[in-house]
Amino acid sequence: MYFKLMNGRETYLEGMRELLEERHHQVISVDAGDRVDPVLNGGLETPVEVWMELIPEEESGPENHVVLTDYGCEMAGGLKRGKAVLRACGKTFLFRALMTLVRELEKRVTMHAGASMESYSHRENVYLDKNGIMLDCSRNSVLNVETIKKYIRLQASLGMNTMMLYTEDTYEVPEYPYFGAFRGRYTREELKECDDYADLFGIEMVPCIQALAHLKTALRWDVMQGTRDTEDILMVGEEKVYDFVKACIRSVSETFRSRRVHLGMDEAWSLGLGNYLLKNGYHTKAEIMTEHLERVTDICRELGLEPMIWSDMYLRMNSPASEYYDVPLDTDLSGAVKPPKEIGLVYWDYYHADEEFYKAYLHMHRQLSDKVVFAGGGWVWNGLAPNFRVAFSTTEAAMRACKAEGVREAVCTMWQDDGAETPMAAGLPSIVLFAEHGFSEQPDREQLKEQFEFLTGSSYDAYLALGEFDAVPGSREYDNPSKYLFYQDILLGLFDGQAAVAEKAMEGSAAKDGNGASRGNNLDTYYDLLREKLQDLAGSEAAVEDEILELYIHLADVLSVKAGIGNRLCAAYKAKDMAGLKKIANEEIPSCMEKVREYKRCREAVWDKESKIYGFEVLDIRIGGLLARMETAQRRLLAYAGGRIDSLPELEEERLPYRPVKDGEERTLCSCNTWRMIVSASPV
Repeated sequence: MYFKLMNGRETYLEGMRELLEERHHQVISVDAGDRVDPVLNGGLETPVEVWMELIPEEESGPENHVVLTDYGCEMAGGLKRGKAVLRACGKTFLFRALMTLVRELEKRVTMHAGASMESYSHRENVYLDKNGIMLDCSRNSVLNVETIKKYIRLQASLGMNTMMLYTEDTYEVPEYPYFGAFRGRYTREELKECDDYADLFGIEMVPCIQALAHLKTALRWDVMQGTRDTEDILMVGEEKVYDFVKACIRSVSETFRSRRVHLGMDEAWSLGLGNYLLKNGYHTKAEIMTEHLERVTDICRELGLEPMIWSDMYLRMNSPASEYYDVPLDTDLSGAVKPPKEIGLVYWDYYHADEEFYKAYLHMHRQLSDKVVFAGGGWVWNGLAPNFRVAFSTTEAAMRACKAEGVREAVCTMWQDDGAETPMAAGLPSIVLFAEHGFSEQPDREQLKEQFEFLTGSSYDAYLALGEFDAVPGSREYDNPSKYLFYQDILLGLFDGQAAVAEKAMEGSAAKDGNGASRGNNLDTYYDLLREKLQDLAGSEAAVEDEILELYIHLADVLSVKAGIGNRLCAAYKAKDMAGLKKIANEEIPSCMEKVREYKRCREAVWDKESKIYGFEVLDIRIGGLLARMETAQRRLLAYAGGRIDSLPELEEERLPYRPVKDGEERTLCSCNTWRMIVSASPV
């Protein structure tokens, strides 16, 4: 289709062009002689004329926190002309209105010719004045500039007007050349390019750094001597530390338009218990945090910045066990230790499905600060696959609580724990859900499905099925069997005992294929059926059109062989079934290795498209190590079956469950999201 912006050319035209041309529509100027093909324009002889208007500040009361779309078609001079008026209380919200209009027009044109002539009107309330995502660019995957721009366009289409880039040491600090070295850190020019691009759509890019803890990769270098309390926490009180912190804050303040900055300061578990303790003696965390925040706040005042930090350290001060979520829900924190008044608190919580819990914690936060931001979770950090059952249950409860409590700013965090094994794009359903909660009291599945498929061109149901990799019968909440069954050693099998318990519990019910035929019930079968399901949902062109779905089809293919191979080996070895061992060595292991190579090929392709190359070496080493150990297993099995060695001690070791299961317990699986804990019981 063809669109013509009738007002605000300088303000809206370039962003409009970026969004519409990505969908193969054209923004034209008839006055400049551009010609319109009425067939391509949905039966209209002129472009759709679009007025984009901000609701004036004097009309900015609660009743005007809205996004309005009005479209009609008229005859003028013998020509059919479509006209749309888009009004909203924020620039980014106008782009949401634009894409809502485009979605409706595309749908009508697709249904039947001339349908685009029908009038259309749509109204949405704005529940979050600031609504966005936080992209983790510190756990090895440093998203490249083009990927960040893609997420900026996605956010604009969804009406999400805040983007936080979480960068522990992956941004440039000129005074510290080792900071982010070999990590794919962003240059200042790259970040300015992203910030400029976000500004086209009215999106505020907020730098999210660390000014206390989570600095292990930065503090590893010898040049940081004298700045360490522990291996990942800065030494509070040292002047070298404040020179460093000021350089970090100044670097991002000079790069981003926003005057807001997120300083992190979360999970400083051992604050004051390392070199600080040796030098200064024991001081409470409250004393140390207060001292440090005063110094850092002074730096922000000097630079004209509005700082915020994660809230957990302040809640821990009021916890009986120094935990975050065990503070009694009726606790009065009005007299508790508070951060400086300039400091906003970001309440992060990705774990509760109880709306009342969130309400109580939001109330406690407001007793500590009048600047409270909520951070929920997209759950792309569970292992190899997203965990949508937790992402959806926690987001639903949290967003209801935010609306009930009048919280007007929230972000969806997309962490990449333990090496970014799940591609960021696999979590797109979580982002769409979070966004729709900003404009709906309660978005329904059809609403989410339509929005997702319009914006991505992929199957919503197929993406939701990615959440089934860790939803194996016997799993609960944060369990991630797909990761440990993928990585665990074939001969050592640290999780074979757990898998055996789970499969025993699965024996009572037979899994069925798409035609209702019984397929037995074990882990191999579960993943083979999941592979078939993904292929069916994705469609025959999945391998060409959607790299994410192709990747997970291959992961299911790997697990359809590897999930149970360790226990089959143990059974054959115990029975002295030499023919069975040879079959596994000569047929199953080579087949599994080929499937792993295909998965690795796809994962590298997705990484190359999504991120800078730095950090992929870790996945290369992990998957390469898996293949090397499979070669070793094959060699040792054949040596034993051929009589060249007398025994395989690895297969004689009792297969203990990683997490012991009590009699009658329905949960038979477990969680382990640390690669080094999966591949060996020895230090790695």
